[in-house]
Parts: sequence; structure tokens; C-alpha cells
Amino acid sequence: MLWKNGSYKFQQLRDQNYEFVICLGISPFDVHCWVLPKTVVMQKWESGEIGSQHGGRAGKDTAWLTVFPDNVPKWLQAFGGKLSDAITLVHRITEQVSRS
Repeated sequence: MLWKNGSYKFQQLRDQNYEFVICLGISPFDVHCWVLPKTVVMQKWESGEIGSQHGGRAGKDTAWLTVFPDNVPKWLQAFGGKLSDAITLVHRITEQVSRS
């Protein structure tokens, strides 16, 4: 859900066994969605573009992604935004995974 400050917080991102993360944001008048490969999540967490959720900057167990839908970071734009774009990405990713 959209926070009072106009952002979404996608929480509890971890280095576990998954291929991609679906970040679904619901606001009173819109729906947003981003589909992030795990490799991107881990890379952006290491670089500090995705922050650690617990333990301050030294925290290593969970991360969270803050997104202001009116000001999406450039790197995130390739991974969705509109729900229809994200659905297309999920189809593309799952087809690639099933071929491997």
C-alpha cells in the first residue's frame, strides 16, 4: 500500500532461493508493479541503492526497496511500473526459466 509520504516500501528482501521478486504497489487510484530478477536485487543492495531494513547500514539479513511512483529511479524503470508492463515481464522471465 502507498505510504503517507507517497512511497511504497517493499520489505523483507533476502538472499534466498528465488528467481525474481514481484513488487506490487496499490494506491487509492492506481496499481504499480515491478518485476526484479534476484541478481538485480542483490546488486542494488550491495551498491546501497536498495537499503538494509534491519541493523542500519551494517544490516545484512533483509533489505527493503523504497519507490516513489511519481519519481521512479532510472534503473528501476526497465522492470515495470504499469501493471501491464510487469505482467509481460513475468511471462518473459518464466519462459526463460522453463527453457533452462
